Amino acid sequence: MKKIIPIFIFLIFTIHSFSQTKTGNELVAEGIAKTKIKPDLANFKITIAKQNTIEKNAIKELNQETEKLQSVLLKLGFTEKNVKISEYKISKDDYQNRKEFSAINTLSVDFVLDNKRIEEFYQEIQNENIQDVDIEFKTQISESLEKNIRQKLVQNAIQNARNNAENIANALSVKLNNVKQVSKYNLRDIAFSSIKVDEVRFLKPRVASESINPRTSFDRFEVEDVELEETITIVYEITTK
Repeated sequence: MKKIIPIFIFLIFTIHSFSQTKTGNELVAEGIAKTKIKPDLANFKITIAKQNTIEKNAIKELNQETEKLQSVLLKLGFTEKNVKISEYKISKDDYQNRKEFSAINTLSVDFVLDNKRIEEFYQEIQNENIQDVDIEFKTQISESLEKNIRQKLVQNAIQNARNNAENIANALSVKLNNVKQVSKYNLRDIAFSSIKVDEVRFLKPRVASESINPRTSFDRFEVEDVELEETITIVYEITTK
């Protein structure tokens, strides 16, 4: 019995393997769905840098300017959940025997995209005359928004692939049978954020900005839309009609 069992198993495996090669012809169809959406989140990266030949003075000046910035953010309704420390660095430069200390503080501010609030922020920065500040702005798509949009795109891409397969099958006079395989590919070349929208909402501003400083582009234009895309590939079994 010990010698018969291995042989019996081998025979079954061999028959099964050969049966798998007896498959019909295949038709591969691809479906694509695209859409453009407006980002729902935004981010300020605010860097304040101070230099002084005395280290404690550089730190003092940095702290003073940071407090002014914090007051602006609170005035506009930003909360502690919105603001995070991205970088804090104290360094010494001995270039050409001239000792100088640099103190740098970078804050990252996440918030729900709002052009009016962005415009007010830049106006208040000018009103408070905050010095030695560098501001970078970028938009993001929240995880929840991207998930909802991609679910719809997948459905549309599947329908597009099915339509393409039917067109090809009709042109070749073949019949579509079972779906053998489905694969999905999506482009993720966007600035993606896993931040939850409910974590970055504003409180009501305590003071509205009524300055007469030069306006920014946010006063007139919307931010650029982001394109999302889904690609679905479906493999069908086909037979002649």
